[in-house]
Amino acid sequence: MLEVGQEKMLDWEQQNKGKTCLRCGKSGLTWDKEFHTKTGKWKLENHKRDDGKWCNKPPEIMMVRTIDECQLCPLCVGSFGLIKSKNPKDLELHMANIHPNGEIKTDLDFRMEMGMHPLFLKYWSNDIHFFKYSHMIE
Repeated sequence: MLEVGQEKMLDWEQQNKGKTCLRCGKSGLTWDKEFHTKTGKWKLENHKRDDGKWCNKPPEIMMVRTIDECQLCPLCVGSFGLIKSKNPKDLELHMANIHPNGEIKTDLDFRMEMGMHPLFLKYWSNDIHFFKYSHMIE
């Protein structure tokens, strides 16, 4: 039978061994801090199973960008003006395609271009460009 001090020592030794993967059972893993900074979620570091395949490596598509890696368009009002890189050429391309005449666009403008039904316009009365589309309301 173990004494109280020995039990505490065994618990401390287990904590210092690292984390254990619940999928494959591999122990001695640490947290992936880069994944946490990009997504705000915690996961164990990427590791291979005994058969040589990756156990929990997410595809690159799942890696979410943070606001520090993006830039906002000065002529977009709302959530549609987020450009997914800090490259100035991407901003110039966005300005040439979306704002060729230098006009300001809001979320309502983007939604109407995508084909939002005019029935839903009544919910957009607080948008600054509501007056452009108010004639569509019956």
